[in-house]
Amino acid sequence: MKEALGAGVDLSGADLLLGVKKDKSEADYTFAKADEEFDKSHEANGIVSVNLSATDTNQPEATHIGELKCAWAGPVIKKSEDFFLQVKRAVTA
Repeated sequence: MKEALGAGVDLSGADLLLGVKKDKSEADYTFAKADEEFDKSHEANGIVSVNLSATDTNQPEATHIGELKCAWAGPVIKKSEDFFLQVKRAVTA
């Protein structure tokens, strides 16, 4: 995650949530990833990652809307801009 000038946002101490919906108007997430599922080994530099399971991506082929929520102690909550996640069926031999 980067701030307006392009520097990484220090995510140390933040509680993260990745939520993915089929449509922005939906109230519930199609799937979500909680804080403990993230790799935060580079969080001080604004870099985190999370793996999606086969269950997460076992969705109809479509473009989904994702959002990353970061909450720090106290009333500070930041939400990323919405981003698109394309679900495609894998080709297996």
